[in-house]
Amino acid sequence: MKNISEETGKIQNSPSQKTLTTEQFLSSYSNRKTRSNYQLAIERYIQIIFILAGSENQEQEQTVLCEHYIEELTCGNRNYYLDLKTYGQKLTETYSPTTANLYLRCVCLWLEECGFSLTKRERQRLTAQLPPPKPKKCELELKRKTFRLIYDSLPLRMGTLLLVLLASGMRLGEALLLKKTDINWEEERTEISIPAEITKTKTARTTYLTEEASEALLKYLRTRTDTDERIFPFSTDITQYHLRATVKRLGLSRTVNGKTYTVHWHMTRKWFISRFSLAANKDVAEHIAGHEGYLSSSYRRYTKKQILKEYIKAEKKLSIIKDSD
Repeated sequence: MKNISEETGKIQNSPSQKTLTTEQFLSSYSNRKTRSNYQLAIERYIQIIFILAGSENQEQEQTVLCEHYIEELTCGNRNYYLDLKTYGQKLTETYSPTTANLYLRCVCLWLEECGFSLTKRERQRLTAQLPPPKPKKCELELKRKTFRLIYDSLPLRMGTLLLVLLASGMRLGEALLLKKTDINWEEERTEISIPAEITKTKTARTTYLTEEASEALLKYLRTRTDTDERIFPFSTDITQYHLRATVKRLGLSRTVNGKTYTVHWHMTRKWFISRFSLAANKDVAEHIAGHEGYLSSSYRRYTKKQILKEYIKAEKKLSIIKDSD
């Protein structure tokens, strides 16, 4: 027998006989919670499909209805993609995003085990109609005291990284690839030359450090006993772990009306640009941070000396340890 895919319009071969009964499928899961989730998802699917179809069989036992449904698929009397689409729409109306996504995945796997697979595009179409399974994450309001609280709670190397990012406007990935030779300690403010190959825009640029960030970085480097030439010789995963753990420990991540408010590393760039712009030229702030589109003629009007002057004007606003206001 054959089924026609709703998405592709192609005829798909259906199995002449199902590979598993529903009971066999459920019994293959030893974990009681997992088995319960699959059973509830399948039961809800069958209820929705047969009730909407106006079937006289809707009062029968779930197991019998399941087998009847598989028989209809095998005979080519139903389109399981359209059934799943209807199921997803109904789940969205009555369940939380997490439960809706879980139930849809469960039923898709059940059908696949019974010999009825979806194409990749069909799966994408089905999941696209559901809300995201996790609550939307929003950023906490950017406040100096928030960063100070996090800084005080981070290990030395992570706290130093935080100060450097807040003071320079660099991306996390750029900072983790910098080498000690990229730092010039001899200028009026510590200067960092970011090589083109490690930037997102593939354009070299120069940034600076506040006095507090410079002092913290020097102190951190003096504690290093390794021979690694990188300023921060650790991975993105490590930095993410420490920030998440610290934010959680401090109780800074919270959920309000289904939205999770939290802190992430990229917020340091937003802090840099917004704070810099309060005291100095915004175009300079955008370029120092490496925002695409700011290698403009308006920026090129400034000499290196003028850019440093703008940075020094903004320095107090970029500081979180020393008074900034």
